[in-house]
Amino acid sequence: MNPFNIKPTLIKLLLVIILVVSGFIFGCETVPIVTKDRSQVEMPMPEVKSAIPAEEISTQKEEEVVVDNKSISKEQIQQYCFSELKKLPGTPASTEELNKICGKMNVYPECYSVNGDPIFHYEQLAKNAKKGKNILTISLIHGDEPASGTVARSWISRLDNLEPRNSWRVIPLANPDGFKKKTRMNVNGVDLNRNFPTEDWEESALKHWKVNKKADPRKFPGDKPASEIETQCLIKHIEDFKPDFIISIHTPYGVLDFDGPPMKFPTFKPLPWISLGNYPGSLGRYMWVNNRVPVLTIELKGNQGVHQLENFDKLQDISGTVAIQATKIINNVQEKTANTDRPAKNAN
Repeated sequence: MNPFNIKPTLIKLLLVIILVVSGFIFGCETVPIVTKDRSQVEMPMPEVKSAIPAEEISTQKEEEVVVDNKSISKEQIQQYCFSELKKLPGTPASTEELNKICGKMNVYPECYSVNGDPIFHYEQLAKNAKKGKNILTISLIHGDEPASGTVARSWISRLDNLEPRNSWRVIPLANPDGFKKKTRMNVNGVDLNRNFPTEDWEESALKHWKVNKKADPRKFPGDKPASEIETQCLIKHIEDFKPDFIISIHTPYGVLDFDGPPMKFPTFKPLPWISLGNYPGSLGRYMWVNNRVPVLTIELKGNQGVHQLENFDKLQDISGTVAIQATKIINNVQEKTANTDRPAKNAN
């Protein structure tokens, strides 16, 4: 119905003029629309204002870690951590607790496995950083020792609910590819605990493997020291965190193996203190023999850590005490050595 007897073409022309002018006046962008006769006109699109102020948008982006043109967000780290730690034997404190600690995990750009899985870590600093020691804890460096990861997971939950006297960094899953394949070695077939760049690696590592271990493929140290990306990740943590004490959790021997200064150990009934020695390329030789940082290797007996978590939570406290005592002994020895080397004062 057209009471003014205006021609349709004139109506369309007036509509176009109105739309164009309104778009110019209000500064709106335009979008094409199709009219009844299938021709197109540009219709102004109303300005949509963000609910987030412009100055805040950049701060609300997810934090990212970039490695070799790959990136992973904090949310992805949390999801991956939750998925992997949930696979460990035993039951975590709760879904909420596991989500909470996984939300605090971080990943270094250097810390991805051969297959590209992140090697995440948790950190809780001491209440008094000046008095506390830096303790680095590593589990599942051998992928077929899942009970070691259960203890590490429990320790992280404990740390997250207290103010520790020492600063802790925990890497609960040092060999993610081996964990998925249920193998001691990484995906390249290398025993990561024989791949550290000890001073005798070039001379002794492969020879020791061939002669003493009969070329056991499970103990292969690699073709060269620190050849594996997972080993390089652990070395990065050592360089960055500068631990005073390292705890490496394993299975299945059922002992506490200590590479460090002679000292009296506190009693821990579930496991005896027995020295197993260290090997070319091992963490114990690399850190204690070459770098004078004590290493406590906790060798769980089978699934002992899964069924006796309360005892091994106590071992975390005992380990902290040993770290403080061992560091004190080392400092005293160094001080005595420095005094001995210092030239005597002239009596005159």
